[in-house]
This record gives sequence, C-alpha cells and structure tokens, in this order.
Amino acid sequence: MNIPLRVKNLVNKYRTGNPFQLASDLGITVVRLPLPDDIRGFLVNVLRRKYIVLNDELCYAAEKVTVCHELGHARLHAGYGYYLHPDRTFYVSSRLESEANEYAAHLLAYSTDIDSDEVTCIINQRRPDPREVHLLLGRFIDTQVW
Repeated sequence: MNIPLRVKNLVNKYRTGNPFQLASDLGITVVRLPLPDDIRGFLVNVLRRKYIVLNDELCYAAEKVTVCHELGHARLHAGYGYYLHPDRTFYVSSRLESEANEYAAHLLAYSTDIDSDEVTCIINQRRPDPREVHLLLGRFIDTQVW
C-alpha cells in the first residue's frame, strides 16, 4: 500500500491539506463529545454515515492529529472502528494503527508547517519505523500552542 501516494492524491483531488475540510469533503462529520480521558477520538459508522468523534477536552493540535489519524482509518481501513489513546508513550504494534499513524504524518506535512528535517526524513522512508512515526505525532501535539 503506497500511503504517501494515497495522501498526495487526496490532497490534490480536494485541493486542501486541512484535515477538517477533507473530512467534510469526504462526507465525514466531526463531532466533539465528552469522552473518557484515555480516548482522544474514534471513527464510527452510524446508519451508513461516518463520524469522527473527538474528545471535547483536546487542544487544537491534538484534534488535528486525531482527525488525520482517523482519516487514515477511513481511507485505508473501511469497515473498522478505532479510537486513539492519548498516552503517546504506549506504542500499539497493530499494523492498522501503524498505517493510520503514517497516513496522519503524511497528511500533517501537507496541512502544517511541521515539515522539519526530522519529519521529512521519516516520511521519505519507504517503510518508516512505526515507533518513530508514533513519537513524531506525539511531539507535534506537545510542541503546539493551545
């Protein structure tokens, strides 16, 4: 699966790298609800409609990363439901989670100014180390201003 190409094609098709706009363009509704502290968000299908549910306690940067991650699930893993844990030190070794994280990193590179040397190095790898991508997403959240 060529995740960088899939992200590039999506961004080119809709002419935006904004994950909230992409979700809207794809017919995915983003809602904010009170959720347990250990859940950032999840993707759910209700009556053939897709929703990304976000924890209403998240800062904007965390919302952005979570929406990018859930868009990865929506585009790569149709038919499944997922949620994103806030504990970035806990690495989930699932292939699906790794792919969603990689998708999020590539999409964030289009939607923000985080295209530092580290991000470029990680996303330019043919098979990026899932742990590095996971930590990158966590550092992005930690370095953003509320």
